[in-house]
Amino acid sequence: MAFKILRCFYGGYEPDYEKLTECGYVIMLNIGKRIITVLNSNQGFGKVDGTTKKLGTQYSPVPVCLFRKDNRQLLWETKSKADGSYSFRNVALGIECFIVAFDPNNQYNAVIQDKILPFDGRTG
Repeated sequence: MAFKILRCFYGGYEPDYEKLTECGYVIMLNIGKRIITVLNSNQGFGKVDGTTKKLGTQYSPVPVCLFRKDNRQLLWETKSKADGSYSFRNVALGIECFIVAFDPNNQYNAVIQDKILPFDGRTG
């Protein structure tokens, strides 16, 4: 007797559900809850959101980096979405951070936002 317990697909990969069903997998509905795995002390249930703007208007895509303030360690890196918004998830609560955003066209210097505290991503 064999058990097939779980298959997770990430990174934009679209599985062939029909073929998986033929192979004996039971397809469960996505309930919208994502699993957050804490691998080190920099990770947790915290979240940091923001928007990128250039001269007061939305600007995208912009490389945005989140650093831990006390030791200047890079925690996460992302690019802003088409509407200029960005989000960092899986950040430890209670650590003070700073954010650096770079102009991809190299017309302006990098912008820094300091003294950022992640909010509890489980509450909203």
